[in-house]
Amino acid sequence: MAIKPVEIDDVPIVMAALRSDKPDTVDHYALRRIAEQATLDLKALPKTNVVNVVGGMPRQVLVAFDPAAMASYQISVADLTRAFSLSHQKRHAGDIQHQGQRYVLETGQWYQSRDDIRQLVVAVVNGKPVYLQDVATLSDGPTEASTDTWIQSQQQTKPHPAVFISIAKQKGSNAVTVADDVTRTLDRLANTQFPEGVEVEIIRNYGQTADAKVNNLVSSLGIAVLTVVVFVGLFLNWRSALVVAIAIPISYGAALGLDLAFGYSINRVTLFALILALGLIVDDPIASIDNIERHLTHDNKPRGRTIVLAMLEIKRALIMSTVAIVIVFTPMFFITGMMGPYMAPLAFNVPVSVVISTLVAFLVTPWLAKKIVRASNKGDDYRLETTPLYRGYRRLLLPLLENNRRAKRFLMVVGVLFVVAAMLPALRLVPLKLLPYDNKNEFQVVLDLPETASYVETSNALREMNTYLQQQAEVVSVSGFAGLASPMDFNGMVRHYFARNAPYQGELRVVLVDKQRRELQSHGLVTRLRDDLESIAAKHNADIQLVEMPPGPPVLATLVAEVYGAPSTPYADIQAQAQKVAARLEREALVSEVSTSIQGPLSRWQFVVDQEKAALSGVAITDINQALRAANQGVTLAHLADADEIDPLPVTLRLAPDARDKLDTLLALHIRGRAGVAKQSVQGALVDAPQPLVALSELGHFERQPVDQPIYHKNLQPVVYVYAEPIGRVPGEVVADVIADFNQPKMDTSRPLAARSYLDNGAGDGWQVRDDINVVWSGEGEWKITIDVFRDLGIAYGAALLGVFIVMLIQTGLPAVSGMIMLAIPLTVIGIMPGFWLLNGLSGDINGYPNPALFTATAMIGMIALAGIVVRNSLVLIEFIQQSLARGMELSEALIQAGAVRMRPILLTAGTTLLGNVIITLDPIFNGLAWAIIFGIAASTVFTLLVVPVVYNLAYQNHPTMAYRQKETRHE
Repeated sequence: MAIKPVEIDDVPIVMAALRSDKPDTVDHYALRRIAEQATLDLKALPKTNVVNVVGGMPRQVLVAFDPAAMASYQISVADLTRAFSLSHQKRHAGDIQHQGQRYVLETGQWYQSRDDIRQLVVAVVNGKPVYLQDVATLSDGPTEASTDTWIQSQQQTKPHPAVFISIAKQKGSNAVTVADDVTRTLDRLANTQFPEGVEVEIIRNYGQTADAKVNNLVSSLGIAVLTVVVFVGLFLNWRSALVVAIAIPISYGAALGLDLAFGYSINRVTLFALILALGLIVDDPIASIDNIERHLTHDNKPRGRTIVLAMLEIKRALIMSTVAIVIVFTPMFFITGMMGPYMAPLAFNVPVSVVISTLVAFLVTPWLAKKIVRASNKGDDYRLETTPLYRGYRRLLLPLLENNRRAKRFLMVVGVLFVVAAMLPALRLVPLKLLPYDNKNEFQVVLDLPETASYVETSNALREMNTYLQQQAEVVSVSGFAGLASPMDFNGMVRHYFARNAPYQGELRVVLVDKQRRELQSHGLVTRLRDDLESIAAKHNADIQLVEMPPGPPVLATLVAEVYGAPSTPYADIQAQAQKVAARLEREALVSEVSTSIQGPLSRWQFVVDQEKAALSGVAITDINQALRAANQGVTLAHLADADEIDPLPVTLRLAPDARDKLDTLLALHIRGRAGVAKQSVQGALVDAPQPLVALSELGHFERQPVDQPIYHKNLQPVVYVYAEPIGRVPGEVVADVIADFNQPKMDTSRPLAARSYLDNGAGDGWQVRDDINVVWSGEGEWKITIDVFRDLGIAYGAALLGVFIVMLIQTGLPAVSGMIMLAIPLTVIGIMPGFWLLNGLSGDINGYPNPALFTATAMIGMIALAGIVVRNSLVLIEFIQQSLARGMELSEALIQAGAVRMRPILLTAGTTLLGNVIITLDPIFNGLAWAIIFGIAASTVFTLLVVPVVYNLAYQNHPTMAYRQKETRHE
């Protein structure tokens, strides 16, 4: 037996439905054969991987044996099997020379059709041959229906029979190219080979999806670049904006070239990294061109020398800020797990782009400034003190510098704002989740009826849901799969949906109109439809899951509780305690889709063998098992050598459908005893007794018994899983509340959600399990992965802050000054958390369910990125303060002048970063990153211009020259 892992490249990128608009002439059987023929062309395409046909009824040659006829000829099922295996043989017997020529010698033959095997001799009775057609009815056609697949589009009045073809791509191949080849081939086949009434409908095209996302991001990147350049031009001038604009393609071009060199592909995450880096790329050119323009305005030195002096003035600040950004993003390289692929392009592209932009600022920007930038006519008349920017900043800052008590109160207010902002997640006012919901053009309905249901009942339930879905304006088509799994997607790979092939299991694949043509995102739409679909499922006593297509995480379900027992605990007791956990989850607010891994009640007819009678007849248990299996399930005797068939054509031995479900017919089966089992004495010697043909009814009887429950294991320990899905809540809140209520008394009324927080968890709905039972929440659900990812991101954040501080300390030699430079980083929290709280306040409910704005792992990435972005502002600000002090300026005036001089480039760079990220807010996955940067940089920019000078003044007002004097001594 070969074991092959299921990998991401096994997920089909294209799924096509072959629909019959004329079911009377083209049914499931014909559709299956058409689809199988089409797979030859699809498999021949370069870079395609696994091509499967799902649904329909394959062709088979059915040998429906007659137990009564076989008994009359004294023939058993084993005799039919043996006769076929001995006759359906063909062998190469070497070569022969005949009349001077060489010939290949062969013996035997392969049966090629149903007619060939009709005359198969299965026994000789009284010198007369018994042919297969004497004891069985042979038919050539579709297999017996055991599944149902169909599709209905909005323009159709009812579901049409359908068969589905799924195509995966080879590892490393371009999904867009492969998908385009597949769709073109299917279009060609539809026009040239498929019969009239067969239509092809593409219901999944991940190549087209990927191409659309990349194109949208490229357009977004272009819009962001244009917006930034126009913004710079409005606040500086068009010549300066041109200098900044030239730096962008140079930086991006070099970054993409290095992506190619280091093996990074151009994908969604890479493009987001480039958009994120946009604000950082233009930061150095903006700072350089602003300082050059300022010096050209009021310096009378030669133009080239003035530009050199202007660059020298900010040289150290630009270099150190670039080093800080590299340090901030470097820890992301070491994040493992599912977030690793998201981090790697960010950790590579952002630092590379910023380093190149710094080189551009030193090498290209000064040369362009000399050629393009023109100084204003102010000349010697220019005085910073007369500008509105200076006067306004002085009026705001001077009261804080002149009164220490007022300054301390201001810093205390800022500190309180920081604490309050940091407490918002703990108070559940800012919900934390690993990844947000994506906005896809599809979702899936997974249905489980009671285990006793047939595929027909499953199909009926699915069709009723389909009738409801067809009434929704956002639905394009619905595909149904009853009794078999639909072609696998990423969720199905992780949750093993591809193994759902029982008659009571079914799926619907719902295709939605394009996201540009509907108001609600796919998650909001699923939330709106949930109650109605759940009510339909309840009518059929079925469990339902509404499965969206997220980017992850790879878990069995959003909420998973693992229930374990002691080594001596019976598995039935573990199951009983797991039901208590499920009952508690069902009572939890905004929790749905509660189910367990416990199998529902299902009976079996167990044939109990009379061991003594079987031994007396020489019948082995194996013979009984094989006979019953052949009669009910069927066995494949062989495959016919039909050259026109795409797949091998099986010959199946089985009872006719009308006889198979009758126990009396099964009991009428005859079993032949084996030679050598039963003995008899003949003239004092033991010889083999005759091999009798015994009816199954003489060897035992059927008993009705319950089917054994499957026993699940994890790490060799028996476990029962409990699954659930929070609706409008994050998993951490649900788990925290349920754990807090464990072994607590039950209150009369449940605490409302608004009264709960991570500091005061619990709904007041106490629950207990036995002392020998252990309930684990940190296993296969999303909660554990969420904790691990945020832990890793927190470690990366801490490592980045420590690295930046060490570099600043090495540069300045002063811990206090280094700490002041770092102040801009925690100030981002004052903007980020209240910003997400505000977004939650603006979001409305959907069908009574909350639709919160989530602080996700991507938002945490934005928070980490901000550490490198905002530290540049405080670094350059302090650099200017120290330069002014070195020229003998008073401390308060140095603080005001430094802020006034740096305010315009600080606001410009903050504005460009903010505008560059506005376009990302439209993306459902990365909008958390964009909002974190927008809110964080807005708050940090405003507070940095006030907090850093105030803290600097309190630290050095009695010895203002100490900082720069110590640096001068160190350099000496």
